[in-house]
Amino acid sequence: MFDEIKKEYINLMNNEKLPYIKCKSCGNVFFYPRDYCPKCNSKNLEVKVSKGDGKVFSITKFQGKKGDTYYGIVEMDEGFRIYSNIKNSLEIGDKVTVEFIEENGRKIPIFKGLSGT
Repeated sequence: MFDEIKKEYINLMNNEKLPYIKCKSCGNVFFYPRDYCPKCNSKNLEVKVSKGDGKVFSITKFQGKKGDTYYGIVEMDEGFRIYSNIKNSLEIGDKVTVEFIEENGRKIPIFKGLSGT
């Protein structure tokens, strides 16, 4: 089951769609691919596709030689949270949307402010 979920995740990411998992037993939603629900341990899961919109739950700025980079937790409209790259400096509670960048031959999500920042 886990191999199927992981394969579907990779395919969706490569097609610039943000996947998440919904437990058919308890309704829990989560991002990181697993073969069981972390809330009820059920293996009755389905992979869904997020609309890609959410809000900044937390954000951290890292200063480096190439400039500042931002990482944070984004709370998605579907109810799950994702730790991800954030394009620019934003505030907690700012609305964001996902886009994808290619890094080392694979697509990864990055969030930007809905106001275009």
